[in-house]
Amino acid sequence: MHNFFSVIIFSIFLLVSNISYSKETSLPNEQAEIQLLQVLDYMRNGDNENALIIAEQLSKNYPNFKLGKIIYADLMSSYLQKKPLLGSNSRDKELNDLKSEAKARINFNSIYKKQDLLPRSIIKLAENIEFAFLIELSKSRLYVVRNNNDKPEIIADFYVSIGKAGFNKNTSGDNKTPVGVYKITSYLIDEDLPELYGDGAYPINYPNAWDKRNNKTGYGIWIHGVPRDVYSRPPLTSEGCVVTSNHTLKKLKKYTSIGNTPVILVEKVNWIKRNTWHENNNEAIDIIKNWEESWEGLDPHEFISQHSINFKSKKHNFEKRVTHILRIIKNKKFIEIDIKNLSLFYYPQTKNLIYADFKQQYKSNNFETTTNKKLFWVKEEDGKWRILHEDT
Repeated sequence: MHNFFSVIIFSIFLLVSNISYSKETSLPNEQAEIQLLQVLDYMRNGDNENALIIAEQLSKNYPNFKLGKIIYADLMSSYLQKKPLLGSNSRDKELNDLKSEAKARINFNSIYKKQDLLPRSIIKLAENIEFAFLIELSKSRLYVVRNNNDKPEIIADFYVSIGKAGFNKNTSGDNKTPVGVYKITSYLIDEDLPELYGDGAYPINYPNAWDKRNNKTGYGIWIHGVPRDVYSRPPLTSEGCVVTSNHTLKKLKKYTSIGNTPVILVEKVNWIKRNTWHENNNEAIDIIKNWEESWEGLDPHEFISQHSINFKSKKHNFEKRVTHILRIIKNKKFIEIDIKNLSLFYYPQTKNLIYADFKQQYKSNNFETTTNKKLFWVKEEDGKWRILHEDT
């Protein structure tokens, strides 16, 4: 296949020089998304002939769809072996945005399919979680992850846009998308939203416990659609939200469980082999088991040793936690811990940090409770994993 980007600037030149739009022409919709995906699939497989046929239909059916026209014009110029007429240093923001979107869509390489790889960041998904969303921010890609007997299996992926200023959100108004592990908290229907958000929105729980520990601020981070008269979205286009086409948003609905579906936002997915994933899974589960057994063993010093000296929770620092453990454990004749719905993640952009999310059933001779617990485990210099942060 003739190199797509060796002539994309020529097609942009054709677009701005020769194309005019009528207000009466149809706007891109779900069918445009389907046709675009067909074109891209043919192009990735080197079938320019069929790509050109579908791209021509796309251009005729949706003349206001600028990205569709760019791809069609480029396929034509590639077929005619034209050379670019305009340099790559164009300052026109709209055209550069369209070019960025084209690159993000065309250059995507589903390496996980070709090499049977798994995402390192997802160590284990709980039994009550059927699907998760893994978003690769640097590649503008959302992966739908199925819980296949605790293993993360990618079953679909979609193009998305993120914050105008990129990712790793720190402060309110910085126009960045967060990096971290979150959950979808609700669904906002389109009738209750401005047109900006398209067919609906899924808020996530930013800032989460780890964000708050690190003094990150901001609010209102959603996964949402686009206005019905808009189709193309450059990779960096929102105020921090993850933005999809309305067609994609509808597809995501069947994979979404409110209050339950994890959303893992990472700069770049680290794809690993299955045997490596199993080793990581076994190590993380052993960490939780050792913590559980040390607590049930009623040895306060052993249980204290499970905590980092930098430990923090809503109520305790390390010194207060030690005092608390010594005070309550002396009155215990037995402690029983039952862990349900355990999910485990390597926390994004933080070296040697494991995030455990689970339901804990606690029972002793004088107290009984059930809580949703979040533990952040850090691997310290001596090679041991200890609790750095707790949230309940």
